[in-house]
Amino acid sequence: MKTSFFTILLVFMNLFTTCLFSQSRWMNIYYENENAIGNTIANSYDKGMLVVGKHGYNYVNYNWLIKTGINGEILWEKTIGSLSSNIKISDVSYNKNGELFLTGLTGYYSLNDYDPIVLKLNKCGEKEWCRVFIAEDNNFSNSIEITDDGGCVVLLRYMNPDATKDRICLAKLSSNGEQIWNHCYNSPDTSLDSEDAYNLLVCQDGGFLITGRCYYEDMNPPHYWWAKPYFIKTDSLGNFEWETVVHSDTIEPGGAAWSTILSPDSNFFYSFISHYYHNPTQNAPALVKMDMQGQVIGVYDLEEKDDLGKLFQAVFINDSILAGSASWGSEGYSSPQAVLFDTLGNILDSTFLVDNHYLSYVRKTFDNKLLFFTNKYDEELDEFDAYLFKLNTELESDSIYTQQFNYDSLCPYQIESDTIEQDNCGLIVGGEEIFVPKEDGLSGIEVYPNPASSKFIIRCSLFDIQTSTVAIFDLFGRKVKEMKVPKGEGEIIVNTEGWQRGLYLVRVNSGNGFTESTKVILE
Repeated sequence: MKTSFFTILLVFMNLFTTCLFSQSRWMNIYYENENAIGNTIANSYDKGMLVVGKHGYNYVNYNWLIKTGINGEILWEKTIGSLSSNIKISDVSYNKNGELFLTGLTGYYSLNDYDPIVLKLNKCGEKEWCRVFIAEDNNFSNSIEITDDGGCVVLLRYMNPDATKDRICLAKLSSNGEQIWNHCYNSPDTSLDSEDAYNLLVCQDGGFLITGRCYYEDMNPPHYWWAKPYFIKTDSLGNFEWETVVHSDTIEPGGAAWSTILSPDSNFFYSFISHYYHNPTQNAPALVKMDMQGQVIGVYDLEEKDDLGKLFQAVFINDSILAGSASWGSEGYSSPQAVLFDTLGNILDSTFLVDNHYLSYVRKTFDNKLLFFTNKYDEELDEFDAYLFKLNTELESDSIYTQQFNYDSLCPYQIESDTIEQDNCGLIVGGEEIFVPKEDGLSGIEVYPNPASSKFIIRCSLFDIQTSTVAIFDLFGRKVKEMKVPKGEGEIIVNTEGWQRGLYLVRVNSGNGFTESTKVILE
C-alpha cells in the first residue's frame, strides 16, 4: 500500500512539473541537431503554422518547409531543392484554397548568379509549378502577396545589368503561373539613388505598397548622399501612383524601412524602420505613420538614440497598441526584444526571447496571440537553431492547447513529408516567358552533351511527327539561332563556336502550337 501511494505521488509530481514547465515556456526548436536557419513564418488557414528555413548559411542547397499544429508540433515537412539547387526561400503565403506560394532565389539556372523564383504548392503540399525570372548578375525576391483572383504578386530586385535601373520591380502571376504583368519603377527624382526594397503589402484598394530605402542627395554642399526610408505605391495593375522619401528635405535624420502594415481602420500606413542620426552616427528603432497618399504624419523613436537601433516587424493587437521585434544597443551588443508599444512609439512592455543577436519574424494568430520566430547561433558548434515562441498580449508565454484541431482539411488525403525538386520551371527572361514546362501529351526534348563545348545535339520526338522550328535564346532573351527541322529528321546538331559560355534556352515549336523547351550550358 505504501509503495502504491509513493508511486502515485511520484507520477503526480512528474505530471505537475511537466505541466508547469509547459505553461511557463511555449517554445519550439526546429532541427536542433542541424545547422538550421529560420527564414520566415506564416499562419495557415486551419489554425496551424507554416515555418520556412534553410540548412546552412552560404550556398544553400536545401530548404525546409514545416507545417505545425497550434502548439508548434510538426505535422509534416518538405525538403525543397537538391544538391544542384543553391536555393533559398524568403517568404511564403497562401490563398483561400489553401494553396501555398513561396518565393526566394535560386542558382539552378545560372553558373555563378542567383535569380528570383516563385513556387506554387497545391493544398496537399505538392508542387504545381515554378517560375524563375532570369537576369544577369544576382537578382532576388524576398516578398510575395496573394491576390483576390488566387494568383500572386512578387517583389523583384536588381532586374537589370545596369545597376542604376530596374532595381525594384513587381510581377503578377496567375494561379496557373501565367505572367499577367511586370513593372519596374525608376524614379524621375534625380536626387534619389541606390533604392532597395524589403517588403510588399497589399493595400485596401487592391494596390501595392513597396517598403525599402534609398540614398538621397543633400541639397547643400558638399552634397552627401544619405540613406532614407523609401516607399512606392502602385495600383492593382502595378502602375506607379506615388513615392515617398522620409526626411527628403533634411540631412538629419535618415534611415531604412523594413516592413509596413495597415492600421485596423485601413486609414494609415505604419512602417517599421531604423532611424539614422548622422551627426553623430546613432540609430533608434522607430515608427513611421503615413496617410494613404504617402504624406508623413509622424516619425516616432521607440528608444533613445544609440549606436544600433532597428524596428523590424510588428502587428496590431488593437486599435492603438502594437507588438513587434526591435533591437537597440551599442555596436556589437544589440539586444533584440519582443516589445509592446503604442502608435506614438511609447514602449509599454518588452521581454527578451533568447540570448541572441537576431531579430524575430512576428505574426498574430487567429486567437490574438503572438508568434516570434528567431535564430540563435552556437559559436561552439558553429551552427544555428531556429526558435519559435508563442506569447500572449502581455508578452507572457502562451498556454498549450489540449483540444483537437482538424488540420489540412482541404486536402482529401494525408499529406506526406517528402522532397520538392526544383525542376521543370518556367523561365521568364526580359519579361517574356520563353520556357514552357512539359505538359501531358507533349513529347520530350533531349540535349546532349550538357554541359557542351563547341556543339550539342537536340533530339525531340516532335521532329519525327511534323516539321518544327528550333529557336535558341541567351539569358537576355535574345534569339541567337533559329532553324527549321524537316519532318523525320530525328535530331539536329547545333554548332556553338564563338558563343559565350553560360546558360542557353532551347525551344522547339511544332506547326500546331505545341512547345517543348529545355536548357543547355556552354562551358
